[in-house]
Amino acid sequence: MITNGAVALRRLTLPGYRGPLLLAALLAVLAVRPDGVLHSEVAVTGAIGGMIGSALVMVPPMALVMLPVAFPFLLVGVLVVGATVTKPFTWPHRPGTSALLGLALGCAAVILGLSVPGEDYAFLGVGGFTLVGLPLAWLLWHQWPVARDGANPAGRWRWAVAPLLVAATVLTATQTDPTEARFALARPALTDWAEHALATGTADPDWVAGYLLTETELADGGAKFAIGGGGLFGDHGYVYFPPGTTPPASRYYHSLGDGWYGWDDSDHF
Repeated sequence: MITNGAVALRRLTLPGYRGPLLLAALLAVLAVRPDGVLHSEVAVTGAIGGMIGSALVMVPPMALVMLPVAFPFLLVGVLVVGATVTKPFTWPHRPGTSALLGLALGCAAVILGLSVPGEDYAFLGVGGFTLVGLPLAWLLWHQWPVARDGANPAGRWRWAVAPLLVAATVLTATQTDPTEARFALARPALTDWAEHALATGTADPDWVAGYLLTETELADGGAKFAIGGGGLFGDHGYVYFPPGTTPPASRYYHSLGDGWYGWDDSDHF
């Protein structure tokens, strides 16, 4: 078992298996520099991709309406493509280690993107493009002779991994609140940071419990900060008010309990 795992890891260094490593490197850069230029560019690209995807959701109903008119053209297209394609479609082998690892990274990127206040569109974009593009790339890859002649990876369990990963991601995103769960884990460390900032009268940007705290300030008797990477057109973050402090009335604050409040600026263009 250990030998098979070592062989699978060595394959990742070979040509054709470097995709997951490049994807992991991209996610690492986005995580380390949530306030960097690359993160901003990827976030905007992800937001545009999300809007295009939302628009495509309306295509099937419209296609059904136009089907009687478009049917002759579709028939001609199918006949032309069928006449030009000489090689039959090749049923792909079981998913390899690189494909499964890439899928796992895509699922993890989606969950991480949802775990930040205001959502991290860079992670959501990378995760979404991976989950959409990887199956198509996997099917196309198996139409090449080098892939058709390759060995079929061992283990029928490989067929079950992809749907299980996607199902777990969907359930996590829809049945839980990743933002709330991540904040609950980071709350003790964030409370220590906030109390130290209030005691010393200084609130400097810092990394705390996996969050990059930006726009840090002491305001209205509390410690307020934004989360790096959260939101696209407005800041999102948290504010802590110590016991005995009355927070100001604001429609941008929502209570999280124990003196903590979430806040956000209205996203705007």
